[in-house]
Amino acid sequence: MYRRRRITLGVLSLVVLGLLVLGTVGIVKAVGSRGGDEGETSAEETQTETTTSAPVPDEKAASGKCPEDKIALKAEVDPKSVEDGEEPEFGMVVENNHTVTCLIDVGTKEQEFVVKKDGDVVWSSKYCAAPKDENAEVSTEFAPQSEKTAKLKWNRIQVDKNCNRTDEDFAPGKYDLIVKLDDRASEPTTFELEKDAATKAKEKKAKEKKDDESGEEDSSDEESSEDGSSSEDQSQEQSSDDGQN
Repeated sequence: MYRRRRITLGVLSLVVLGLLVLGTVGIVKAVGSRGGDEGETSAEETQTETTTSAPVPDEKAASGKCPEDKIALKAEVDPKSVEDGEEPEFGMVVENNHTVTCLIDVGTKEQEFVVKKDGDVVWSSKYCAAPKDENAEVSTEFAPQSEKTAKLKWNRIQVDKNCNRTDEDFAPGKYDLIVKLDDRASEPTTFELEKDAATKAKEKKAKEKKDDESGEEDSSDEESSEDGSSSEDQSQEQSSDDGQN
């Protein structure tokens, strides 16, 4: 009898382990009926029941990392025409084009915002990146056909690759923003840094002066043309009178 009970307890131990793994309700009832042959029978019946049950994965749970060909990047600049002294906002739009929920590594270690002018890199967020960042390695869950945006306020301060400030400023003109995530890079998005107010006013005044001078020249040409026509008409009238005489 002692041996039989010991065997029964051993079977119950296995069933408890199964409870932790599978979480089936029927096993709890089996553990509750202790003692003798009845307890042994209940345990054996419950073991049979657990083989028909299996955990069902949550359809919404992340299936793992998103396939490389299902990840897309897009660069955004707001506003695209930036006034002097204004700090534009850069955006890195990360898209999951997969049909299921999956994970994308979007830590700051993977991110880079790059500004180019005439094809040359003039600024990168890597130049002054913090050596230690708690968000350096982060995997984020993306729902199917969804996107998330990382934003950066650009201070327009020109620095070298060692984060040393230079004596130069970013000149007015057109620039391109490219965002990178690990080995992936977006298409460039063009934006423009406008000239300062003083320069704009000076150029406007110069243009107005040029337009005025051009208008005066046109008026002078018209007057000369009218004078020429009048002289020609008078000459023709004189010739006609001479012929009649």
